[in-house]
Amino acid sequence: MTVLARKDGDGNIEAGLPMHIGKFPSFMGALGVRGIRRPPLTQLNGPVFNGCAKTNRSSAYSHTKRELLRAITSLPQMGFYDFALGRSTEDIMPFLWNGFDAIVHYTYIIRATDAEGWRRNMSEHARRALKGAHKEGRELGCAVEADPPFEDIKPLLVETSRAKRFSYDRYMDRLPTWWAEVKRRDAGRSYVLRGGDGSPLCASCMVWDGRSAYCLLTGMRREVRRDSHLTRLLFERMITDSLAEGRDFDFEGSSLIGVEHFFRGWGGELRPYYRVTKMPSAFAYLGWTGYIYLKKHRRRGWVAPD
Repeated sequence: MTVLARKDGDGNIEAGLPMHIGKFPSFMGALGVRGIRRPPLTQLNGPVFNGCAKTNRSSAYSHTKRELLRAITSLPQMGFYDFALGRSTEDIMPFLWNGFDAIVHYTYIIRATDAEGWRRNMSEHARRALKGAHKEGRELGCAVEADPPFEDIKPLLVETSRAKRFSYDRYMDRLPTWWAEVKRRDAGRSYVLRGGDGSPLCASCMVWDGRSAYCLLTGMRREVRRDSHLTRLLFERMITDSLAEGRDFDFEGSSLIGVEHFFRGWGGELRPYYRVTKMPSAFAYLGWTGYIYLKKHRRRGWVAPD
């Protein structure tokens, strides 16, 4: 990971751009095209910069465009660029001017200012499921524990990654070291739901920045995944903790229908965010276009209402 930073005359950082160099397509190893992409377990990787000191709207918009153009023109020559922008980056015109394509994604956000009343916006199904989870938890003698030993979380993450065919296994050995650094920087908290016998049933890892908190990882035992709503107890705890500490809770969004339905039920505000890509390499462009076709345009039939 490399971070490009720009400083003012006093040495204060004014803007930054994280660059994680990866390959596309990743399965081709050394034959893949080198480019900038999101690091593993990272939601966003776009440029960040200080806000505009002036308050009028035109100056603020011009400031944003200048900062984004400076970030884009500082990029090294690569075969592809893939950035997921924060929800505060609503103006993507500088990327469009420079030949990037934009993909719109959506997330749900529960505001810190709604700490007292956010449950009123939940769906009836989600309320019933959460009530059922509390009842089940009481019957099993469950309790949520904050910051348990990472050794209690790791087996749940491994089991979930194998059940869902996620890629945790590729960097599972590095997770404890990475999480220790997250804790050292006071940038995250883990949770585990224990049964009456003390055994871990499900777990989650939440990270945060100065504005929002995110659920980054979840893991659970097979029986919890299949027959239980107990993971809702962890989400409720993460939401209440983040709001109490003055941070919005951002569900990060998902294009998976079942996951999106789960997130939507918590009653957060729907907000768009952008992913911008550019493929100077013809090989990367053809591979990306094929990926988009197979994942989206090849879909037969329509998604029906809930």
